[in-house]
Amino acid sequence: MRRRRSRNRSETPSGSLALGKLLRLLVLLVVLLPIAEWGASVIMARMSANSRLPAVSDKDLAKLYDTDQPGHRRQILVESPGPGDGAYTPLVEYRMPAQKGEWVSVSDDGLRGGIMGQSGPRIAVFGGGTTFGHGLADAETIPAALVAALLRDGIPARVENRAVPGWYSTQDRVAFAEMLASGDKPDVAVFVHGLDDFMRCGKPEGTAWSARLAEVGAPIGLEQVIRQSSLAALLHKLGGKSQQALDKEQALACGSDSQVETSLARLDANRRLIAAMAERFGVKVLFVQQPVPTFHYDNAKRAVPMGPDQMAPYVATAKGYARLAEKRGSGSLFEQDLLWLAELEPAEGNAYVDAVHYSPAFAKLIGEKLAERLAQMLPPPAQPEAPSAPTPPAESQPSAPPSAAPASPAVPHK
Repeated sequence: MRRRRSRNRSETPSGSLALGKLLRLLVLLVVLLPIAEWGASVIMARMSANSRLPAVSDKDLAKLYDTDQPGHRRQILVESPGPGDGAYTPLVEYRMPAQKGEWVSVSDDGLRGGIMGQSGPRIAVFGGGTTFGHGLADAETIPAALVAALLRDGIPARVENRAVPGWYSTQDRVAFAEMLASGDKPDVAVFVHGLDDFMRCGKPEGTAWSARLAEVGAPIGLEQVIRQSSLAALLHKLGGKSQQALDKEQALACGSDSQVETSLARLDANRRLIAAMAERFGVKVLFVQQPVPTFHYDNAKRAVPMGPDQMAPYVATAKGYARLAEKRGSGSLFEQDLLWLAELEPAEGNAYVDAVHYSPAFAKLIGEKLAERLAQMLPPPAQPEAPSAPTPPAESQPSAPPSAAPASPAVPHK
C-alpha cells in the first residue's frame, strides 16, 4: 500500500538546502583556516629552528668545535640566523633583524655584537655568513677576534660586525655607498669576499631574497595568496622540493665556466667601485680574499667527513678561486689593498664546522691576520708624554745671596 506523505510536514527546496550547506562550509572555513594558518606557522618556526641544528652526535659536535660542551654549542646554533630569517631593508633587500639572545645578538642598526671596543679608529667589517659568524658566539666572530688582537697589541679601535648571512660583494657595495651618502663614515672599511660571490650567478643579478620579494610584489591573486600561506608552505615542505624548485636553484648556481668568469668580473668591478668611493670620502679600505674549503684545503683533515653531495653546491668556488689564483699579479685584477688568505688554515684543530663555515679557532686566526695588516694601516697609538722632572720644593732650593742695590746717581741741586 502506498504511503501518503503528510501534508503537515514542511518541504525544503533542494536549492535552499544546498545554499545552507554552502554557508555552513564557508563559516567553517572562516573559523578553521586562521587556526590552521597559525598552527602551520608555529610548526614552520619549530622546523626552522631544528634545521639549524647539525644532524651530528654530541661526540662529533665536540670535534667540530673543539669543545667539551656540545650542548652549549647547540644553543648557539639555535640562535644563529640565516638569510631566510632576514627582514626587508631597502636597497640591499634584507638584513638580520634585531635580536638579543644569550650568545647571538644583533643591534637595531644591524650590528652583530654591537660596537666592540671603546676608543680609537672606527672599523666597519662587511661580509657574509662566515664573517657574521654562523654557529659562533658574539665573542668568537672574525671582527671580535680582530678587535681583541688589536687591543692586545696596544692599538685601540672600535669594530663593527656589519656582515649579513648570504650577502656578497654587490650588497656590500650598496650598503657601503648608503653609509657614505648618509654621512656615516668609518675610518676603515674591511670587505671579506669570496664564498658567496660564486654562489650567485643568475641573470639578472639577484640575492638570497630576490625571489621572495618578486613574489610579494606580484599582482594579488590566488596563486600569490597560496605562496604566502604558511599552511601551503608546510604542505610543500612535507612534500619535498619540486623539480621546478630544483631547476630554479640550479639556474642560480654558478655551474658553467662562463658563469664563473662573470662572477669573477663582478667581484673585481665591485672592489674597484668600493675603492673609488672610499678614496673620495677619505676612508681606508681593506679587501680580504677569504679561505674556502674547495681551494688549497685537504678536506680529509675535517674532524667529521663531508660527503660529495654536501660539497656539490660549492663546486663553483673551486673554479672561481682557481681562476683568481691564475690571474693574480697579471694586472687584470684589482689587487690594491688586498689581503690574500685563500691558502690560510689553522695549524692545529678543526677548520670548518660544516660545509663552509669557520670553527672558532679558524675565525680567531683570520681575525688575527686582519689585525696584522690593519696595524700597518692605522695611525700609531699616541704615546704618553714623558713626565717632566719634578720641581724641588722652595725650601730645599739654595737661596741666592742678597745683592747690593746699585747706588742711584746723585742728582745735583739746582
